[in-house]
Amino acid sequence: MAKFSMQDQTSQHKIYEQKYRTSRMNLLLVVVFTAINLFLLAINADLYFLFSAFIPYFITSIGMFICGRFPEEYYVDGLEEMIFLDNSVFVIMLVISLVLTLLYLLAWFMSNKQRVGWIIFALVFFGIDTLGMLFINGISVEAIFDILFHAWVIYYLILGIRAHYKLKNLPPEEEAEVSCEDTPEEIDGEEESPELVDEVISDSPVIRKADKNVKHKILLEKHIFNYDICYRRVKHTNELVINGNVYEELEGVIESAHTLNARIDGHQIAVGYNGTHSFISFDGDIIARKLRLI
Repeated sequence: MAKFSMQDQTSQHKIYEQKYRTSRMNLLLVVVFTAINLFLLAINADLYFLFSAFIPYFITSIGMFICGRFPEEYYVDGLEEMIFLDNSVFVIMLVISLVLTLLYLLAWFMSNKQRVGWIIFALVFFGIDTLGMLFINGISVEAIFDILFHAWVIYYLILGIRAHYKLKNLPPEEEAEVSCEDTPEEIDGEEESPELVDEVISDSPVIRKADKNVKHKILLEKHIFNYDICYRRVKHTNELVINGNVYEELEGVIESAHTLNARIDGHQIAVGYNGTHSFISFDGDIIARKLRLI
């Protein structure tokens, strides 16, 4: 018997599209925090944010040093004997750093509408930035957080590239394969039986009762009508819990964009993570959302 899998196909499209958007969001964060760090460095603010490109910051730091723009205590001894370059040199090096940062911004802007070549460009560019950081700073306890955040960005850029090619290999949504699990269709001129229609609109099965005693983190929860909806994480597993029952789950050490779905009493309930926010939707409408970058 033929089967209608258009809903599953549409869900796959949405998952891969969301992963691509998450990849671009991480790239935009690199641009924002790099620009902030360059500004803080230029005004000698004793503050530095992670999620920043290294090479633009390093070039500006060199310009600050050789032009004597750091506080006197930075130079320790021999300040009187040092010959500093003109401030125009610092301006030139700052402009070079800004141009490098703008290249990331250009890659983010141009990678819209699935132009994955610009994400690949950003990956190569940021990979060079990471190698430069490791070569200059080495691997040390002080540099560990910078290394981890560089690895984080590289991971999500690769995730976005993979998602693009997986999405490209999927058939168009309107040409999705027919399968009887989602909608009854006429096959060879005959309608599906009423029993099949009942099966199609039946509620999602319960996986198990949610264990209230297990250690867990509530990512988001909402009560609507007669439904207590809870989106939670237990160890390495994200769960959709409705009225104390687990309806869908997703296991993974590192969270990427995803959606968990359940159908109850004709209502479609979904929870998930889109790369920046946790969300709960009811019949297609977002009823709860919470910012969660990491």
